[in-house]
Amino acid sequence: MKKFFVAALLLFMVGCGGGTQYQDVNKAEGSVEWGPKEIKITVDKMVTSLYSFLKTEWNKPAYLQVKKFQNRTSEHIDTDLIVSEIQTRLIQKRIKFIDDSLEADALKEMEKGMTGMVDPESAIPVGNLISPNLYLTGDIRENVRYVDGRKVQYLKVTLKLINIKTNQTEWQDQQEFLKSSKTDKISF
Repeated sequence: MKKFFVAALLLFMVGCGGGTQYQDVNKAEGSVEWGPKEIKITVDKMVTSLYSFLKTEWNKPAYLQVKKFQNRTSEHIDTDLIVSEIQTRLIQKRIKFIDDSLEADALKEMEKGMTGMVDPESAIPVGNLISPNLYLTGDIRENVRYVDGRKVQYLKVTLKLINIKTNQTEWQDQQEFLKSSKTDKISF
């Protein structure tokens, strides 16, 4: 009896613990919510398209800065996750991004160097900061319908590059998703 109790307790503990399992992101399946599959498809398409544009059509030095990428859907979508992945993959392909989040700190260091308090060999010189020439921006939009007990969600992710000098859209691409899921009927 004691062995049975210990075995049952052990089985219960293993069953409750569950543990964490990792899956391959490349094999993620679709779901009702925005998830890894949509992120991967979007990032793959946008990186390929944007990189191709910058290398074949733009043919000038490109200094991109990420601007607002808005979620205009009814569900929570972390747009920073998408933009961060796009930015990382483009940087790995040697596309330059301008990040001014630490600009105030850099200016303080430059000012310190001009006071003579810092060794001139290590002082940060004035005039070396680079301004962006292109803004990367975009949004995610949706249209939701209910047809024959199913929720049909049409999602459209749009990214574009705006030339700061001319305010002209130089590149734009879209990724679409049409998701259909069964809705639960609730009756009282």
